[in-house]
Amino acid sequence: MSAGSDWCRVPECEFTPGCQVWQRDVKDGHLMVIVGKESVSGWHMSISHRTNSNPPRPGRNPKWNEIKQARYKFTPADVTMCMILPPPDEYVNVMETCFHLWEHPSADNRYSVKVKDE
Repeated sequence: MSAGSDWCRVPECEFTPGCQVWQRDVKDGHLMVIVGKESVSGWHMSISHRTNSNPPRPGRNPKWNEIKQARYKFTPADVTMCMILPPPDEYVNVMETCFHLWEHPSADNRYSVKVKDE
């Protein structure tokens, strides 16, 4: 694959049962997406960047446009996806360059942001 190429499906492994795994080469390494629909929380997508060294290592944080492109390619357009930042004592970070998007749990799956007037 060449830098900026399309996403390629990667075979699932023991760590990703029932999920789809995709990879895309970029100039400075590759992006990996793991996506699936979980029975309790709905859609879940993780996206990470890794180097092309052998073995691959965490590289940089995925860029916003990379996250956005993957979200709309691999999860349904009619669901609202969000990144969750829990209270500090509940925060878990297993891989520094990996972000998770979760389906928003609202009943009608719509979420509006209201900004408080100052």
